[in-house]
Amino acid sequence: MTSPSPLADPAPWNLVDEWYAERGVHMLHPYARDAIALAAPAADARVLDVACGPGTLALLVAPAVAQVAALDFAAAMIDRLRERAERAGLVVDARVGDGQDLPWPDASFDAAFSMFGLIFFPDPARGLRELHRVLRPGGRAVVGSWSPFAESHPLSLLFTALRAVMPELPLGRGPAPLSQPDEFAAALAAAGFTGVRVEPVTHEFHFADVAAFWTFNVRGNAPIALIHQRLAPEQWQAFEADVLARLRERFGAGPVVYGQTALLGLGVR
Repeated sequence: MTSPSPLADPAPWNLVDEWYAERGVHMLHPYARDAIALAAPAADARVLDVACGPGTLALLVAPAVAQVAALDFAAAMIDRLRERAERAGLVVDARVGDGQDLPWPDASFDAAFSMFGLIFFPDPARGLRELHRVLRPGGRAVVGSWSPFAESHPLSLLFTALRAVMPELPLGRGPAPLSQPDEFAAALAAAGFTGVRVEPVTHEFHFADVAAFWTFNVRGNAPIALIHQRLAPEQWQAFEADVLARLRERFGAGPVVYGQTALLGLGVR
């Protein structure tokens, strides 16, 4: 029996809540917009965002629909969502909870989302079944996952270094959950969804240099934050030096520019 991933625990996500809310949401906004366009919720829709983080999608969709509920297992992320909602004058029913056991009755929502969170659940299939359960008949769910990174992708280089010090992290060692279109479509169908589609979307990201890319990840990447917390100072320095050497070999002194492809899986109840 395999051990649960460290990323299936709220602790590492609670470590990055502030930076994630401040900077990470801007990187994820393009994918959230794509997902909202795919689900196309009506103005009177009731919308759910599961594994919502600091509200990347929830706060984006809230002005356009009637009601939004959001759930995450990391209490610090929900705190950030509530703060951001209050500043924006938006009402979101934000709760701490388990995406595999949603606290809403059957047929509560017209649209449901889980962007890059359900893929880390101990049981993603159960998470998909819960999304299906809380949708009304005809309601749409959109789930986001990541396509596998090429070996030269900066995150692939970073995760290769990560695995050397924390091999239990599910990063880059074999296919990640729902990272293959056929597997993703089959999982949605097995959860009861019809009209299943899986669409790739790619957005490009720019960092001034390797140092800027690394700083962003140290402050806002949950696996890196977990490593930083667990390693002794001299171990962290060695790990950091390894990562920077890998990145500089690939990108030199210039900017770090890369495309990142997500898969958006759509299903209808």
